[in-house]
Amino acid sequence: MELVLGILAVTVVLIVTEVVRIDVVALLAMLALVWTGSITAAEARSGFASNAVMAIIAVMIMGRGLHRAGVTEKIASFILQVAGTGKRRILSTVSVTVGVMSGFMQNIGAAALFLPVMTGISKREKIPISSLLMPMGFSALLGGTLTMVGTSSLIVLNDLLTAQGLSPFGLFAVFPIGGVLLVTGILYFFALGPYVLPTASEATEEAAAGKKLLNVWGLSDTVFTLRVPADSALVGRSVEESEMGARFNLNLLKVYGDDGTDHDIWEEFRLEAEQYIIVRGQSDDVDRFVEAYDLEPKEEGIKDTSSNASEGYLEVVIPARSQLVGNTVRELQLREKHNTQVVLFFSDSQVVEEEVADREIQAGDTLVLQGRWENLQFFADSDDYITVTPLDYEAKKPETAWVAAGSFVGAIGLVLALDASISMGFLTGALAMVLGGVLNIEEAYRAVEWKVIFLIAGLIPIGIAMETSGAAAFIAENLVGAIKGLHPFLILFALGVLMTVFSLTMSNVAATVLMVPLVLEMVGVGGLPSDVLVLQVGLCAANSFILPTHHVNALLMTPGGYEVKDYLKAGSVLSILFVTVSTSVLYFFYV
Repeated sequence: MELVLGILAVTVVLIVTEVVRIDVVALLAMLALVWTGSITAAEARSGFASNAVMAIIAVMIMGRGLHRAGVTEKIASFILQVAGTGKRRILSTVSVTVGVMSGFMQNIGAAALFLPVMTGISKREKIPISSLLMPMGFSALLGGTLTMVGTSSLIVLNDLLTAQGLSPFGLFAVFPIGGVLLVTGILYFFALGPYVLPTASEATEEAAAGKKLLNVWGLSDTVFTLRVPADSALVGRSVEESEMGARFNLNLLKVYGDDGTDHDIWEEFRLEAEQYIIVRGQSDDVDRFVEAYDLEPKEEGIKDTSSNASEGYLEVVIPARSQLVGNTVRELQLREKHNTQVVLFFSDSQVVEEEVADREIQAGDTLVLQGRWENLQFFADSDDYITVTPLDYEAKKPETAWVAAGSFVGAIGLVLALDASISMGFLTGALAMVLGGVLNIEEAYRAVEWKVIFLIAGLIPIGIAMETSGAAAFIAENLVGAIKGLHPFLILFALGVLMTVFSLTMSNVAATVLMVPLVLEMVGVGGLPSDVLVLQVGLCAANSFILPTHHVNALLMTPGGYEVKDYLKAGSVLSILFVTVSTSVLYFFYV
């Protein structure tokens, strides 16, 4: 018992301080338990074969499949239609949706479905991903308390009561409590989100990366923002009619309105009054362009010269074997054939500034191209170009949308209707996506975030050791005995705090199995009935916000760019609110 508690203490310190990476800490803890004889090798390996680990692997694969098929984009578009574009409105809409879904399915499944949705919303609305994922994940955990099948601890609670000859709770017995908890969580982030969530702009990472690349290529000094006045001769002209490329040797990078709305520069359009255009070219050429059309230069720093997240820049080198050698840029007709343009031309390690369109291409020349990602994919696949910068683009398969959605819904149906384990149900859905052509098996393997898998697999044996060594029972018995003489409200509150601590160090199912028999012996103490005591146990076993040890938190940690301190900061306050709300509702309305 002392060894287990010592290893647990060191593990918590290492996780909180992040001296060592969190997944490495989990593996160190697992091995320490084995080498001290606290658990067997088979018990240590059980983490990798656990329902949680297998379920998370399947969830990650299905999440990638839904994204690949375009299902998540449709959901994101629908949410934006309903909620608008404000961050708070989006968060409120998503939180309610995820919370309600989580009340009828495993919270890890609800969080996984909305992970790629939130990523898409982050890119489209330029909202930091760190300010979206944690509130969404916490809403999934809170939503699990809406029904008796929403979270594992409440399901197990009913099973334990039935086994002891007691009446189980009805499906919506906890709905009033869960509803207040979900609303509390939404209001918490609505009011304090800017203060408790990470302030780093992870969601603008893509724009920052684009700006960095522009600086590396030397583009930032040749990019200019111009305003089109109402009396400009440019109003009503198309890009071709403006001759900004043919006559002024300029590249159009972006067009946006006075309200910040972007325009698709790859579609046929005409310039309007009060628009802003971002062009790339030499200052002399820009001056000629400004003078010719009475434009107004603006002193604005480069934000993101891509019109939206669906386009960007690609650096390619022309190899000696390329069929392009000897042709000119004009002869390639890149805009006409591939909706792309050359924004920078390097030859002999020098930037070509004049007559770029008529410059003859030589082996070893480097081109920086701008275009939509799906169009830039052509250059990454062609033998006539060597891609220098990585093209992080995945071609969508909208034709497989029904297969992807059907596989996901079918997986949930297997779990709910046939009472199958979540791991087997979700693995079935993941394999259905592979067999249905949504993903190939290599893409499925790449979808798995192995850091999360090793984190969960390494922490599970700690819970086993807490049980088998008697450490958990020792702590529980002593604390339960200590709180018996307190006021009923304080008894419930202390019981909630105890369950919160257990939920962070062992599985919520194990904590519930351990505590229910103990609290049933407290029936009558302080006038508290058995149903109130056991409901507090089942509810607060889901209070897992402080550390990324819960499956949902672990799933979102890497995509959100979170550190342990972020969970401590945001989760600590919410955990206190959780215990306070559950205690208050139970005491004033259930006793």
